[in-house]
Amino acid sequence: MSYPISVRMVNLDTNEEEVLSEKKYKKRCRFKEWFRYKNYEIQLRWDSEDIANGEPKLDADIKDKTTGKLLKGKRIWHQTEMKYDTQAKRKTYTFDFEGLRLRLYIIRTMRKDFSVDAILRRESEGE
Repeated sequence: MSYPISVRMVNLDTNEEEVLSEKKYKKRCRFKEWFRYKNYEIQLRWDSEDIANGEPKLDADIKDKTTGKLLKGKRIWHQTEMKYDTQAKRKTYTFDFEGLRLRLYIIRTMRKDFSVDAILRRESEGE
């Protein structure tokens, strides 16, 4: 079994990098800090339970700063699938929302658990 130990999100256009945080109640998700855009606050979430094309999706929660309420409905920006970016020559998430376009990629440090059976034999001198 393997699982991420650390997940970093990198903005392909600015090279800004952020370590995504983990929350107690959402162990399979990693979160980018909330950020402001126009009259909204946005939080991106790398969701390792929601898989598309063999990779986790990038989810977004968007809050209207005026009302303090989350935008409802499953809109095109709510879930972003990782796709190959021919310009960057790598897999990226391209998040689009009202003129905001972020090309992001993920760097993961993974832990892999495995077990092995072995028989140890002590050899005596002269063998």
